[in-house]
Amino acid sequence: MRHIFLVNPVAGKENAGKTILPPLFDKLKQKALSFQVIETQYAGHAAQLAEQIGQEGEPARIYVCGGDGTLNEAIAGARKFANVAVGSVPCGSGNDMIRNFGTQQEFMDLEDYVAGSPIVIDLIDAGGDAISASICSAGLDAKVAYGIPAFRRLPLCSGPMAYNLSIIKCLLQPLGCRFDIVLEDGNRYSGNYLLACIANGSYYGGGYKGAPNARMDDGLLDVILVKKISRFRIASILSAYKKGEHFERDAIKQELQKYVSYVRTKEIHITSEKPFISNIDGECGPRTELYAKIMPKAARFLLPAKVFERQPTCL
Repeated sequence: MRHIFLVNPVAGKENAGKTILPPLFDKLKQKALSFQVIETQYAGHAAQLAEQIGQEGEPARIYVCGGDGTLNEAIAGARKFANVAVGSVPCGSGNDMIRNFGTQQEFMDLEDYVAGSPIVIDLIDAGGDAISASICSAGLDAKVAYGIPAFRRLPLCSGPMAYNLSIIKCLLQPLGCRFDIVLEDGNRYSGNYLLACIANGSYYGGGYKGAPNARMDDGLLDVILVKKISRFRIASILSAYKKGEHFERDAIKQELQKYVSYVRTKEIHITSEKPFISNIDGECGPRTELYAKIMPKAARFLLPAKVFERQPTCL
């Protein structure tokens, strides 16, 4: 079994390959474990490396030392190869993918990680060559994510702090966008929306629990739609949204149903006459349409041993 650590030197606030990771690698060397460390050089490189590793045919485990964007690249590159599993050593700003399964500390325990096992997860076909492991979104939340790079390398500005500063900046700008939304079953939604979240996993944006009921192995997308609301009301809605408290069991809380909708589907298509900012696992940019379709059991995601042991048997 090959163990390969892909390090993104520009993920997060600092170069983890020079600060956080060396002592962790030293512990693996003391255990006489053979492994490789490869730095990614440019956007898309992780996908290329993962595909190349898969094509070589040898059983391999890829540990992505970076953020959710780099992880998403590697998962997309490796997904067609049964000999490869991809995991996350969280060194980015948000590190939201791992929140579906465990804590950052657990995923930084490399000794436990190399003793771990893979699970099979769904992915999202986001149109063209775009693949998402966890979240696609449009509107305010994507716009906030789009603005994070301007803040995250400021002194004392952690991932969550950069996210909060970007929120403040966005709230000072015009809000809402008219979306026309079509689901797999033909149901349609139209109107001015603050955001639309299309979820395979529960978390994004540095810990926002936008889709608390989402599961990464159920063959469905959880879609949360928030209508355009006043700035006065946004604070309370976002506070509940961050904690997953906009839900009560399997439904939106009754007092929020005027503003928030929840549906489950296998496919969704969002269009707008005006460009909006979209987010595909942290990769953000303007567009006029966003397409998402579930890809059941499409990838192998590696979990540390202790995390794997407590997963439901259906995973």
